Amino acid sequence: MNPFLKKYFFTLLVFTITMTNSYSQVNVSEFIQKSKIATPDNNKLFFVDFWATWCGPCITAKEHLKVLQSQFPNDFYVVSLSSENPLIVEKFLQQKPNDLAVAIDYNKETFKKFKVKVLPEGVLFNANGKVLWQGGAPDLKAATVANFLRQQTTTSSLNSFFNVIEVTEELSTDYVPAKPIEIKSIKTSSKELHVVDNDKYLKLSGSLKSIVGYLARIYKNQIVLADGLDTNYEIYLKKPFNQNENLAYKLVVQMNLGVERTSKTGEGISFMTESAKFWDTNQINWGKNNAKYLVGDSQIKADNVSLKDVAYQLAYVLNMPVIVPDEVTSLTLHDWDFHYKFFQLMKADLEDNYGITAEKKTITYPVYHIQKKAP
Repeated sequence: MNPFLKKYFFTLLVFTITMTNSYSQVNVSEFIQKSKIATPDNNKLFFVDFWATWCGPCITAKEHLKVLQSQFPNDFYVVSLSSENPLIVEKFLQQKPNDLAVAIDYNKETFKKFKVKVLPEGVLFNANGKVLWQGGAPDLKAATVANFLRQQTTTSSLNSFFNVIEVTEELSTDYVPAKPIEIKSIKTSSKELHVVDNDKYLKLSGSLKSIVGYLARIYKNQIVLADGLDTNYEIYLKKPFNQNENLAYKLVVQMNLGVERTSKTGEGISFMTESAKFWDTNQINWGKNNAKYLVGDSQIKADNVSLKDVAYQLAYVLNMPVIVPDEVTSLTLHDWDFHYKFFQLMKADLEDNYGITAEKKTITYPVYHIQKKAP
């Protein structure tokens, strides 16, 4: 195809994972490349690795998956799946070659079907399309793969497992916001937040509650929206913007909404930092314009983020407010790597590595009520 035309058009090859046991079809797009390690025939297991070129932890996870693929080249097949423009993925693979199979998801249908919220994520299927395991891609271990392989008897080829349908669709060029904030209402049943953070803009797609929570780094249950306000939006924040600026408040004002702060008492986690010994930013380096977090089944890793950012992520995985002292909510950045699944292990991890004392108790935390301004 003419390179100029390919910039604007591409052929979407939608492949369907054939499901049994009432599993429905899952649509994704073309294969950018087939695996250079695994054989395409007689596979007992297929693993779909959700990733993105901007996600630093995904690149690290790929090295782990490459090792797994090399350990089981004959009956286990990994497909790395991105929802990005295929031209971007192709350019990325030219700069950073990878031996795994790489495919594109059409309209994020597969991402949405398996409720992928944090990258890298993965789903393990047997040859009949049954989901055997789902979780953070780095958490898939060789012992888990070996155990499932022993249990499976049915095999399938790559071509049988994926049904390819050809569709033609126009691609848009990279968008650059013209205004500091651009707000567009969108129609979708999903309330999940999707984030794109690059040199040109911060793009947030999802419910208003999730967008405000992300910008303010506030747990969702600390935000109360008036009836009719929690609809879905696509928000662009043009860069550069002042990092000290309250972007959540700026958005609310732009939407002609008002905010009232109250307080609530309930179970939560309180951080104390009298003897803090935060890491610097040299412990982890995932590169520029990459994801800041890697949230696994039991571990949180983060590159160049503040304590307030970490508390925000922790609140979501633990489903409770996490309060940090006002004096350490500045934008001072640090690297992080700690356990969160079991509270006592998390408590010890935070205290030993960072000098942070965590207490789970009844706390009083702020709640922000957002409503329309009176005419």
